Amino acid sequence: MQTQTIEDLYREKSRLIFRYLLKIGCSKQDAEDIVQNSFSKAVEHMIHMEMANPSAWLFKVSINDYYDLCRKKKRYPNVQIDETFFENMHSTEEAGEQRLIRHENKREIEAVLEQLPSAQSNLLLLKYELTLSYEEISDLLDVKVDTIRTTLYRSRKNFKQKWSEYIEKKG
Repeated sequence: MQTQTIEDLYREKSRLIFRYLLKIGCSKQDAEDIVQNSFSKAVEHMIHMEMANPSAWLFKVSINDYYDLCRKKKRYPNVQIDETFFENMHSTEEAGEQRLIRHENKREIEAVLEQLPSAQSNLLLLKYELTLSYEEISDLLDVKVDTIRTTLYRSRKNFKQKWSEYIEKKG
């Protein structure tokens, strides 16, 4: 088994962690700082301890740093969805009306995601916004693949229920 250097980990995981932090509401500057801080912690800790899954450790440290930052700033994570979330569903040429509808859908989805427990909305973002496979999410969170599948199933079910309630209230 080949061991990963910190440089290899940085090349492979820093962009993914950065993108995820942005998705859960972190500002670009804070996300950059958190990623750098997490990797510097990894350098410090790799000398003193053996990590079975360094990517999962980095991911967890980054998320915890973000939540600590939120607590310090007295604000809570806010789910964000890129415009690219909907790009696959629409042609490249769109009328202004369709763009407006897409923007409205984005806001509605964000509102429903915010009603879910953070663990569920985070998993949905990892799977559908960042398009990670079950195995990649499992490695990242250091959780069994079957647990990821089950939790995602429950998260989708909960999202559908909240979505139905949201549409019912709206219309």
